[in-house]
Amino acid sequence: MKVLLVYPKYPETFWGFKKALRFISKKAPLPPLGLLTVASILPEEWEKKLVDLNVDKLEQDDIDWADIVFVSGMLIQKESAKEIIRHSKESGKIVVAGGPAFNAETDSFPEVDHFVLDEAEITLPLFFK
Repeated sequence: MKVLLVYPKYPETFWGFKKALRFISKKAPLPPLGLLTVASILPEEWEKKLVDLNVDKLEQDDIDWADIVFVSGMLIQKESAKEIIRHSKESGKIVVAGGPAFNAETDSFPEVDHFVLDEAEITLPLFFK
């Protein structure tokens, strides 16, 4: 199984710290810790690729490579997450979503095939079964 883990882009807001990041030599304010946790829970033999849209672009080749796309994010990343989901579904991929945005507004993401609600450490093993 090839899993693409995608972290949505933060919009340019005060909370994105875009202007301040250059002072601390960083490209993004927050690493995608939730998706890194998910990657560590996935079966070891699965291939995994992480794309953080705050530091990199999501290419069609990335989506084509994957069997399944995992997305996680906060509400501030909602529009970017919707674009990732739309693009993934148009490419015929299964989409799994979790994290604060999806816990708070599952109805806002009708294209998502599976939601990981609650903590991934608890629900992902059940999902795999």
